[in-house]
Amino acid sequence: MKINVFVSNLAKYNDGELTGQWTTLPVDDVNKDILDKLDLGGDSKHGYHDEWFISDYEAPFKIGEYDNLYALNELAEALEDYDTIEDVYNALDDREATGCEDVYDFDDEFFDTMFESKQEVARAVFFGDIHNWLDRYIFINGCGNCESMTEYDYQEMLNNHASEIIEEFKNENL
Repeated sequence: MKINVFVSNLAKYNDGELTGQWTTLPVDDVNKDILDKLDLGGDSKHGYHDEWFISDYEAPFKIGEYDNLYALNELAEALEDYDTIEDVYNALDDREATGCEDVYDFDDEFFDTMFESKQEVARAVFFGDIHNWLDRYIFINGCGNCESMTEYDYQEMLNNHASEIIEEFKNENL
């Protein structure tokens, strides 16, 4: 997964000048590869006195201005084997912690596994919300009824919960 950050010099920003550099994480050494290049007035031996901030980023999850750059670099290293937020989500042990629906493929196996009788299936479908019988995904809503979901809806759900997915990934892996 690609994570790009624009790290800026805070002192120069406060003086009205936005300076900094785009960096793709992970890097080998945050101090040497990013902070030393910002002319922060300190050095890696004596500290940077938090004179930097993340003024922009490109990632599928939220990154704050003052997020810990070292921890973010460690996260980026752990995410190197994942291409998308969906890949990260699928690798989680506890998907419920993300706030996402527990989504299944919309096929016969879903109905065979989730329901004990055809009457239960009929009730869950009748009172549910099947948008289209050709939708790719299905889930059981809070009332115990079936709702279908398109690929677009599924990806949107993952993107809307990307920060929670990343938090759960950190809890499980870092």
